[in-house]
Amino acid sequence: MDVFGGKVLKIEGGGYMQSDVLSKIDSYNALLIALDDIKLSDAVINAELSKIRNMPLRTAKGFLCFKGSGFSVKETDEYIEELERKVLEKIMLN
Repeated sequence: MDVFGGKVLKIEGGGYMQSDVLSKIDSYNALLIALDDIKLSDAVINAELSKIRNMPLRTAKGFLCFKGSGFSVKETDEYIEELERKVLEKIMLN
């Protein structure tokens, strides 16, 4: 599935719930945009970043003993780390 910035996350059994991943990615992107457009205090940035970091990434549920399908855990974790680095870089530059 194509998400923000042309990044493609594969679907796999036992992956993260798509809605959780998209919500977290959307929140990171909203913070990145806000850092570009608005002068935010350190307290506001830290509060928002803490809120985003604490957003759950639940594993997709299936039926009975079958795993549900969701976004690849490895690829999602790597992409979220990339977004986190971008946020921290923008904070350091401001």
